[in-house]
Amino acid sequence: MIRILFSDLDGTLVEEDSSWRVLHRFLGTDHLAAKALERFSRGEMDYEEFVKHDVGLWPKGLPRSFFEYVFSRVRIRQEAKSLFKRLKELGVLTVIITSGLNVLAERVCKELGADECISNEMVFDERGFFTGAVRVNVVPSKKARVLENVCKKYSIPISETAAIGDTIYDKSMFQATGFSILCAKQKVPSGAYGAQYVVNTLEEASRLLIDFIEKEKG
Repeated sequence: MIRILFSDLDGTLVEEDSSWRVLHRFLGTDHLAAKALERFSRGEMDYEEFVKHDVGLWPKGLPRSFFEYVFSRVRIRQEAKSLFKRLKELGVLTVIITSGLNVLAERVCKELGADECISNEMVFDERGFFTGAVRVNVVPSKKARVLENVCKKYSIPISETAAIGDTIYDKSMFQATGFSILCAKQKVPSGAYGAQYVVNTLEEASRLLIDFIEKEKG
């Protein structure tokens, strides 16, 4: 029985692959961030160092409304709206787990009616101005730890959960949950990154998940 869906955000529920990159492009710092991403990918810096480097490229003191404007341009996939609506009707909890930024994650969570979202948190002062810090709540390669905490909160076995994501950074989610789907943007082998199912679109993933839940419910 599937009682919680854990979903990735960037590239899965929204059309942009990275909320970090959206902000870098807007601020003109993408070329500098790309170099750090290469170093992180090669294992030359850990995630905390990578985040500190990225955040250091952004000016401090910008109001939260600036970031809300930047992320307002990010489009939520129509299939995501349909999926979350149907899951709510079926009594399935929906939780967004992302190493992306909370300003976007909170907007998407609200618009989709998700039960919860856990993301990396831009820190604003009491007046709503960016302090130049991001609190890391989700390490990309360790999402399963976040899933475990959510399951404890709701007293639901992790085996009774499903996961949808689109990259290797969702591997720990795929391996931990009872039902997992990779939405691959290119052809990959079946079972890639530990996912039970590999599809090309969120629409296919939604159909697969809903069909499974409805059959379970009889």
